[in-house]
Amino acid sequence: KQWYQRRVAITAGKVSMLDSKAPTFAETWGALEKLVEAGKCKNIGLSNFNIAQIEEVLSFAKIKPANLQVESHPHLPNLELLEFCKKHGMSFVAYSPLGNPGSVFRKEDQANLLQDEDVLKIAQKHGVSAGQVLIRYQVDKGNAVIPKSVTPSRIEENLNVFRFSLDAGDMETLNNLYKKVGPEGFRTCGAPQWKHSPKYPFL
Repeated sequence: KQWYQRRVAITAGKVSMLDSKAPTFAETWGALEKLVEAGKCKNIGLSNFNIAQIEEVLSFAKIKPANLQVESHPHLPNLELLEFCKKHGMSFVAYSPLGNPGSVFRKEDQANLLQDEDVLKIAQKHGVSAGQVLIRYQVDKGNAVIPKSVTPSRIEENLNVFRFSLDAGDMETLNNLYKKVGPEGFRTCGAPQWKHSPKYPFL
């Protein structure tokens, strides 16, 4: 109850989980575990955590995280994070799989994945759209993927990715596309307003 009252006060005051006044990871995870124990939910997981932060949660968790949700696409494949999740039995959910072409955080000169020459070549090879290639890229890595669209025809297209698969050469090309935009790739959802926080996950 004390934690809940504190969290409500934080929410009402618009304090981020990255704010120093917010509950600790241990407090937050403990509250989530209580929801599982009470039968309120079956699984609990993490979003936008880096490896060090996940390891911190694993150090005190009675119930291990079932899932990690992070931005992932060929400009930010997060391959090391994916392997870490596999090692610890956590499913991996990729958001912004198309590289978030409408993001307000995009650089003016940032390459558009949907127009990338290599992506378009793979799309032509399989007779599909660039967006379908980027979604299938996540599927073929064993990830869950959550593309966003408000257009009915695009939503239908995004779902229609199970009549083809990418071969090893396709995957190798897509895994290395991040090198076109920098040694670490490019994150479109970096939340720069929270960079001051010691809990900021995108180092």
